[in-house]
Amino acid sequence: MIKNISNQTKVLITTILLSLILVFIASLVIKPNFDKITMLKSLKERINYSDNISSLLTSIQKERGLSYAYLTSKDIKFKTLMLEQRNETNFKIKQFEQYQKDIKYDKLKSSIIQDMKYIRNIIKTRQLIDKNRILNEKVLQNYTDITQYLLNKIRSSINYSTIPSINQNILSFSSFLYMQENLGLMRATGTVLILDKNHTTKDFIQFIAYTSYFHEYEKTFLNISKPDIIAQYKKLQKKPTYIKFIQDKEYIISQEFSKLNSMKWFNTVTININNFQFIVSSIKFDTQTMIDTTLKDIKYTFALVSNLTILSLIAFILMIIAFLKLAKDEQKLREVTDKYIISSITDKKGRILDVSQAFCDISGFTKDDLIGKPHNVVRHPDMPKDVFRELWHKIQNGTPWSGKVKNLKKDGGYYWVYAHIEPLYNSKGEIDSYISIRLDITESEILQEKVKQEEYKNRLNQELMQQQSRLAQMGEMLSMIAHQWRQPLSAITATTNSLELKAKMGKLDNESIEKSTKKIREFALHLSSTIDDFRNFFKPNKEKTVTDFEQIIDSVYSIIESTLVHKNISIEIIKNSTIDLYTYEGELKQVILNLIKNAEDALIENNIEDPKITITIDANQLIVQDNAGGIPQYIMNKIFDPYFSTKLKKDGTGLGLYMSKTIIEEHCQGKIMVSNENGGAKFTIIIPSE
Repeated sequence: MIKNISNQTKVLITTILLSLILVFIASLVIKPNFDKITMLKSLKERINYSDNISSLLTSIQKERGLSYAYLTSKDIKFKTLMLEQRNETNFKIKQFEQYQKDIKYDKLKSSIIQDMKYIRNIIKTRQLIDKNRILNEKVLQNYTDITQYLLNKIRSSINYSTIPSINQNILSFSSFLYMQENLGLMRATGTVLILDKNHTTKDFIQFIAYTSYFHEYEKTFLNISKPDIIAQYKKLQKKPTYIKFIQDKEYIISQEFSKLNSMKWFNTVTININNFQFIVSSIKFDTQTMIDTTLKDIKYTFALVSNLTILSLIAFILMIIAFLKLAKDEQKLREVTDKYIISSITDKKGRILDVSQAFCDISGFTKDDLIGKPHNVVRHPDMPKDVFRELWHKIQNGTPWSGKVKNLKKDGGYYWVYAHIEPLYNSKGEIDSYISIRLDITESEILQEKVKQEEYKNRLNQELMQQQSRLAQMGEMLSMIAHQWRQPLSAITATTNSLELKAKMGKLDNESIEKSTKKIREFALHLSSTIDDFRNFFKPNKEKTVTDFEQIIDSVYSIIESTLVHKNISIEIIKNSTIDLYTYEGELKQVILNLIKNAEDALIENNIEDPKITITIDANQLIVQDNAGGIPQYIMNKIFDPYFSTKLKKDGTGLGLYMSKTIIEEHCQGKIMVSNENGGAKFTIIIPSE
């Protein structure tokens, strides 16, 4: 039958079949390409949207750092800069509002309206700052909630491209913004660590954590970015400002705060963040160029498809080439993901179905060791079972789980990861497997453990120094007891000798015995009273009581009066006003006694002709002033350091003033300050009132 068909019919049939095939192929090409064009146009708009958010984000990050520093220091310079930065942020917000009005993409426009509602939360935080009704930690959290929201919006709005090469740029862009965010948090917490000499260990751990996260995102950025972007970043790292930032960061980590200036640190980090904008702009420009190029390629493909009758073969070949190129790009992306992302997939029972090469590299297992095995092959025995019970309860109910996990290496070692696990569903909407993505946080966890160990050592050292200080002070007290006992003991001895002499001479009568025994009894009572005074002074008292500076000074004066009189040192007590204090009375007495003893030693060592100590009580403030010549300016900043002594005899422990500062500022939540005034040293103590 086929033989009877004419050649023209055969050609016609062939042409019709080819046309149908081409129409079918064209339909297969047009729909995906139309979707891709729509996606790319939307993506381009979303990248512009992300760029606008990025500009606003940088301004909010700077305002966060200045607000945090101002609340910690109350420094007028930081307040001025904070107010100026608010104006800059307000300008950026207005720009963002104008961008929302001009945008044509309705879905994105509604998203920006939601963003603006969230961004306006910054006004409430500013009001609380201006009224001084918010803690600096809460300020940092409020601003960070906003920046994290904006970062998440950037990531969610641009992270749906289906083109691997563009995905690579988007991942690079996202990682760099998270680098910048953690650098901004380093700027804020580092400034506070430098400003607040009494910062807590929590503040230091926060800085270490932000530093670790910065370097983790930096590592990801360098692993996935294009060579020209990496080259730009490497060039930035060679700039003096970046080198200065690295140097100052190490000073903070080693807690050498005396080498740092808070404002210079803040400005150094700010300059580097501003320099980062060049990298952000480069990635954005490169991504938009890729999108424009891809759009152009797709439109060109459309032209080829519309002329398939003439250029069918060429179009077919180009489609094959485009397919191979896409497959190659996708394979490259898979290789990058496999190499750098720690991931695994398990079935519903937890048996491993697939793992990335990065998983194998960090654990030491091969894929053959892992695939088909239960996932608990890498479970470390230190991990509580409750963690995994909670994990399975959540993911089996369709809820993602995130948290820190300590895993076991093949060689018996361990590593820490931050894991995120989500269920995967089949076509029926049923859970059939689980995927886990992990971030290596081993260095951060080890560093935090070292910080805890150092904190424990510091606490032990402080307790030892406090004990040494008390022993030294008790030695001085024993010396004062001995001095106060000498006169009564001498009087008792003289009285008994008089009785003995009268007895030998036969002149002892009842009246003499009665007078002498009365004197001896009075002297004995004085000795007993002295013992009670000193025993009560060192009586342990770890509970706060209601007292005032007048009571405390009267108690201390009764102990030290005899010593000062013996050494011809006059003491003047000025009582302007007195209020109740709720504090540790015993520890406060020890501090004041230590300051008076230091003044006494300085007056004796410097041979002052008319030695004098003045004590002034003014509400919750106490001032101890001497006329011993003052403290040399070059050691003024060291006198509160442990083991630093100014005593000429070199017999001081150097712990008195250090422990005094610890008691006042850490135990009593007050302040102790020193200055030179009117020819002597002036120590001022301020204790919070009840």
